[in-house]
Amino acid sequence: MYGLFNLDGTTKRLVIVFVIIFALGLFGISKCAHSAEPYVQISAGSTYIRGPAQVLDLSFTWKAPQQENAFWKTSMTIVGDSDFHGQKAPNNLMLRGEYVTGFGHFDVGLGLCWIAHPYPYNGQPMNFSLEMAYRFQRYPVTLTLTHCSDAGMQMPNYGRDLVTLGWRFK
Repeated sequence: MYGLFNLDGTTKRLVIVFVIIFALGLFGISKCAHSAEPYVQISAGSTYIRGPAQVLDLSFTWKAPQQENAFWKTSMTIVGDSDFHGQKAPNNLMLRGEYVTGFGHFDVGLGLCWIAHPYPYNGQPMNFSLEMAYRFQRYPVTLTLTHCSDAGMQMPNYGRDLVTLGWRFK
């Protein structure tokens, strides 16, 4: 059975680190009064289009001084194992850094993504990251679509597509 919760020893350690970073992030974000509305977000979802798998994401966001409606975002994402054209892809770790600009409730981001096990979806560990998100205002919830690929620099270049629903903590 494939899935995020079919964890080997290394992935279990990654999940523990994930939880520790989340806890430290919540503590640290409350101390970040100099930034305009920084927040931590934990999200869950799935990859789609190619090789469905569960996704767990932790992101830290803070105001970018370069533009009024922009922010910097770093994310650590754990992707469960999957099957793509009969080839098993192991549990994976993605680290992303993005510059995100906002348009009302919508966000569009561009950045870099490092993938621990790129094959069979991506040709190399270093990739580009594109993100579109909708931040709900009544509840601290965000719906996010993310695409990571190396833009055809090395084959294969199928890319990884993620859809997540997250909860923001300020």
